[in-house]
Amino acid sequence: MTDGASGTAPRVPAGAASGRSPGGRPETVASVAESFSELQRTVRRWKARLIAAVGDDVESATQLLLHTVESEGPMRASALAASVQADLSTVSRQVATLVARGLLERGADQRDGRACLLTVTDTGRAAIADYEQGRQAFFDTVLSDWSAGEMLQFARQLERFTAAYDRSHVAWMTERTGFTDGHPGSRVHGSADDHPADLEEGPTA
Repeated sequence: MTDGASGTAPRVPAGAASGRSPGGRPETVASVAESFSELQRTVRRWKARLIAAVGDDVESATQLLLHTVESEGPMRASALAASVQADLSTVSRQVATLVARGLLERGADQRDGRACLLTVTDTGRAAIADYEQGRQAFFDTVLSDWSAGEMLQFARQLERFTAAYDRSHVAWMTERTGFTDGHPGSRVHGSADDHPADLEEGPTA
């Protein structure tokens, strides 16, 4: 079987091809880390192809903001920026575009007349639904030869892994850089760019 994203055969943990045990915990952890890195590289190649085709990964940013406002809103632009852990000026520009497209709308904050609250419009909710339908169809293709039991097990394990990764990453960032929950504080030492599980720099193809 080949990797549908890259056309290459999926990596096999050391020893697995010969039927031998891949080893103890260090070897098993290394296998998971390598699989995760390969997933990152695959996603990075996908984003590079998308940007090459359309000029920017606008759709991902659009859906992130729309989903956040729909699930957590109505909310101010500052709260939205904090929620998606992005710079306020960047989010403000993206919000202005979404408002102009009729996907978001601004309304008065009843508690503070000087502020505006963002809400998703009917058009925005339709855009979310269209995106979700497309995503569902894509993953249905990706998982076409998986059984229902395999998919359920994978979903549970991936959810567990993601939660553990997020906790560990925040703890690592706080210790190394003074960041807390993704928001910059006083840097202690180290760099935010050298986390061993972050996306590697290098060729995207």
